[in-house]
Formats: sequence, structure tokens, C-alpha cells
Amino acid sequence: MFVKSRWLMVAALVVCLSGVYAQNIKPDSAFYSQAAGRAIDLFNTAIADQSEIYNGVVYEFTPRGPKGSVYLDDKNFCTPSLIRYNGTAYKNIPVMYDVFNDEMVAFSPASVYFILRQEKLTDVYLAGHHFIYVDAANGADIKPGYYDVLYDGKTTVLVKLIKTPHKSVTETVVEVIYSDESEIYIKKSGKFMQVDSKGDVISIFKDRKKELKQYLRSNKIKFNEDKEGSVARLARYYDQITH
Repeated sequence: MFVKSRWLMVAALVVCLSGVYAQNIKPDSAFYSQAAGRAIDLFNTAIADQSEIYNGVVYEFTPRGPKGSVYLDDKNFCTPSLIRYNGTAYKNIPVMYDVFNDEMVAFSPASVYFILRQEKLTDVYLAGHHFIYVDAANGADIKPGYYDVLYDGKTTVLVKLIKTPHKSVTETVVEVIYSDESEIYIKKSGKFMQVDSKGDVISIFKDRKKELKQYLRSNKIKFNEDKEGSVARLARYYDQITH
């Protein structure tokens, strides 16, 4: 009876959440195509509870502050996601991202929240983001952790999301407020470089300086209003004109 009930619950969940993937994952993504082609699902076998992904440390929730939280988009609940774990693609895995502690957290069929093992988790498509784990093992010369991939071509643009805690002290209580920050990196010729201004980006792509400045003017790109998107657009354009 338990097995039958669980499968009914899963079927309903898949139907209700089918639209989420259309919004969060690009249909032409090679990774998504691979996962869809292999039809790997959280409950695609009778031994789903024993899947290799359910072997992390139990996760302890961090209380929300009066403003902000440690979680991506301040959501302390899991969202169905597509992941690549130990080389295998899984879809419909309930995941949330603890940005402050840099931990991807999953919810198991046994109703337990646990931390996905970083050394085995290479891709997470979560809430419109594509996170990858970067460390020295794959040649990165930046701080190890999860990075949001904004653009991936001959050059790559990554963003490190950061939650910074600030103490708010009153006469009766000390509260922690979390603010959202980020660091942007461009990978070119195998090297990661942090950028914060239009000048930083132009300097990295200085061999096409004139064309990039013209591109900014022609497309009326206001860099400071959307730094992350502007860096990604400039990197994509640079790749187009240097192919």
C-alpha cells in the first residue's frame, strides 16, 4: 500500500511540475537533451530510495533573518531540478541552494534533507540557473564552490553568489540580516579573471576594444544597470567576432 501511494503521489507531482522545466531549462541545452534522452527520473526505478545521490550529510536549516536568508532567492524549500551526479543525469530532484554555506541541499524520498556531495555534483539546473562546481581539480584558479554559468562559449562567464550577514543590534535583541552580493568572472585562455566594470571587460578583450565599444553604443547597453547580463553579452559578442 505504501509503494502504491508513493507512486500516486509522484505521478501527481510530475504532472504539477512539468511546466517548471520549460521555464528553467533551455530546450537546446546539450545536458538537458542528454537527460531527456536517457529518461532518468527521481522515481524511475523501484529502488529509487537507494539511489547513489542519497548519501550525503543530513542538512540543518538556518533560521531566516528579519531581512533576507542564506538561501537562493530566499527560498528555504526545494524546487525540482536537473542535476548531473557522479556522471549520471537525474531530473525532478528536489533541490535548494544554501548560498551562505555554499551547499546544494536535496530532499530524499525518506523525507530527509541532506547535502549533495560537492565532489560528485557537476551540474545543477535550479530555478532558472545553471550551477557548476568549480575547484582546483578542474583547473580553476578561483575560490572553490558553486558558480552560476551565465555564458559558456570559447570564453565563459561565471557568477559567484554571496550572502553577507550583518548584525542588527537593538536594546533587546541581536538579529542577523543577509544581503545579496555577487562576483563576476570571465574565463579566457584557461584563466579566470574577476571583473567589476566595463573597463575590466574591455581590458580582457582588448584585441577587439573598438568593436566592443561600438557594440555597447549600438545596443544601448547600460552596463551598471545590469552588470552580469552586460558581461555575458560582451563575452558572447567577442566570441562571435573572433571565431
